[in-house]
Amino acid sequence: MQFITAKNDLLLTERIEKKPMLRTRFTNQAYFVLAALLDLIDQRILSIRNNQLAIENEEKLTHLPAYLNGLKAKITAAVKQKQPLETALDFITSWDIANEIYDGIGSELLESGLVEKTSVKTNLDTHVIYLPTAAARNQVITSLKEQMKIRKMQPSAINLVIIYEQLNALKWLFQDKTELAELTRNFHQNVDSLLFYQQKNRLVKIAQEIITKKKFWYDSWLS
Repeated sequence: MQFITAKNDLLLTERIEKKPMLRTRFTNQAYFVLAALLDLIDQRILSIRNNQLAIENEEKLTHLPAYLNGLKAKITAAVKQKQPLETALDFITSWDIANEIYDGIGSELLESGLVEKTSVKTNLDTHVIYLPTAAARNQVITSLKEQMKIRKMQPSAINLVIIYEQLNALKWLFQDKTELAELTRNFHQNVDSLLFYQQKNRLVKIAQEIITKKKFWYDSWLS
């Protein structure tokens, strides 16, 4: 099982200049979990039916890596309870699940030489961080740029664009405004009419609403 979207999201997102993005930032963590969920859909382990998550391949789900046990448990419960997506996707905001996936995928990227393992001390704790190499990050950016130019994009590339459009983050990857406008126009011309794009885009929008509501709840609780 290759979590291409989640791995590329880590390579593009993780930073430690101010705070570790995928260790301490709630929004980035939630979208990282969502990226892993989209990978499960791309692998046809999960699907979306009637505004609910559905398990397409029970055997593959069972044999996913141990670092996905928390995610698997939440998905299985949501499916059994027939929760609508607006309720089921609440698990993407789980700090525990985000960190379990981060440690698992980070270790895999470390074995591939795409990240360096380091530690960062914040005012609350010391965190193990998988910091992407400059070469690995640039390779993902270059690949994504090329994918956005062609008609038959890889599912993982479509996932990243949908997520980063929700985050308004594409401008940080492609800083030339003219180039970004052309890439975005090309992307939407190629995918907007595709059913699986529309389904994924709706899923990400529902996730964005859940993330926003949870952030407001945290802010009110902490204030």
